[in-house]
Parts: sequence; C-alpha cells; structure tokens
Amino acid sequence: MNFRVIILFCIFIYGLAILQDYLFSIFKSIGFYWSDTMLYNIYWLLFIPFIQFTNYVYYKLQPKTQIKKILYALGSGLVFSALHIFIFTSIFILLSNLIYPIPHRFSTILKNAISNQSQITIITYLFLPFVIEYLNRKKQQKKNVSIHKFITVKNGTRRIKVDTSAILFIQTDRPYTTVFSNNQKLLHDESLKKLEKLLDPQVFIRVHRSAIINKNHITEIKSRKNGDYDGILTSGQTIRFSRHYRQNWNTLLNH
Repeated sequence: MNFRVIILFCIFIYGLAILQDYLFSIFKSIGFYWSDTMLYNIYWLLFIPFIQFTNYVYYKLQPKTQIKKILYALGSGLVFSALHIFIFTSIFILLSNLIYPIPHRFSTILKNAISNQSQITIITYLFLPFVIEYLNRKKQQKKNVSIHKFITVKNGTRRIKVDTSAILFIQTDRPYTTVFSNNQKLLHDESLKKLEKLLDPQVFIRVHRSAIINKNHITEIKSRKNGDYDGILTSGQTIRFSRHYRQNWNTLLNH
C-alpha cells in the first residue's frame, strides 16, 4: 500500500474535521477552542499507524480461503476499532492532564468517541483487509504487465522474439540499440530507455548511459581505480560500469 497517500489523506481529514468544528461554532454561535478541537481530532491521525499495523498483521496471518478472510475481517474490524478508540481516549486524557488545569474525564471522552466515531472506524477496519488485498493484486497485475519475459526486437521489416533471460546486455549503437543474447547480436530500432521500461529492474541494471546488463550473467567485476569498474560477462565480454550509475550496481560489489 502507498502509505504516503494514507498519511496525506489522514492529515486532510484532520484539517477538515477542525474546519467543520469551526464552522459549526459559527453557525450555532457557540464557543470555539483551538486546543480542544485539535486535541480531539487527533483521532483521525491515529489511522496512520493503525492502518500500517493492520497491514502488517494481515500479511503475517495471510488468510487463504474466502471464509477465513471474512472471519478475519469481522474479527479484526472489531478488535482494531476497540483498540483505536481506547488508545485515542488514553492519549487524549494524558495530554489533557498536561494541558488543562481541569482535565477531561476518561469516561466522557470514551463515550463521545464511541457515539461519534465508532461507526466509521468499524467500517474502515472491517473493509481494510479487502482493500489491502485488492490494491496489492492490482499492483502485482501491473508489475506482471510491465515486466516481459520476452521482448520483440524490431529491425526494419524483421520482428524477432527474444527470451529476456538469454540477454547478456543491451548497448546503444546509434541510431540503433544492440541486443546481445547468448547466441546472437541483434540491432533494434527503439531507444535504450524504452527497452529499460520493459525489463525486470531486479535483473536488468543500467550501468552506463549507453548500457544495460543482465546481472545474472556477470561473473567478475574489476576496478578501474577511478570509480568506474569493468563487468565481465559469461560470454567473456567486458562492459564498463560508470560511477555515475553506481547506485544501480553498487550491490553487485558485495553480492
């Protein structure tokens, strides 16, 4: 899951809840206290760590069947909702004792949280496992679409299907790109950048502005004493590893 989006969304809800309290005080001509509303609405910010934690628990348990997923959703929805409300109330009372000369009562805040936020909290945690699974399934599908086991090399009127596992390296050979595989050298009429998007980034690494290598075919790496290295391939060919792309290939030095 993209937790950056979750963080921004919770912060947005936090601000929106404060604005709602402010507008309500104007329309009803009642007092508005910034400290109270900012403290009470930390309820929405607590979704940030709780969603991360529920995501962790879901992956640890990994319910397989649909029945188990439903039972897990029901159980986790109630448990995490209760924890959320209890921890929020505890934090509120703790801060209240530090801020106010006359702090709020635990029972009063707990009742308010249950009556005002329990419904949306239960719904959130009830459906969260299904949302997590859906988002990760979409992510996996996108990954499977974007990473190809075969690429089609185009040269003029020819179209040649190449197994990516057989590719040793790909190099710019202006105005073409040259694909070196186990048993052939093919000219391709698309850019290195376009080919890079089709290949698995866990296997194919950009080591130079004009070269991508298949790390599974690297047998040796030798320093040039200037920050650059030479990578020796299973074919005996040598590819220069530029220091400007070291963040891509640095792990190969240790693994």
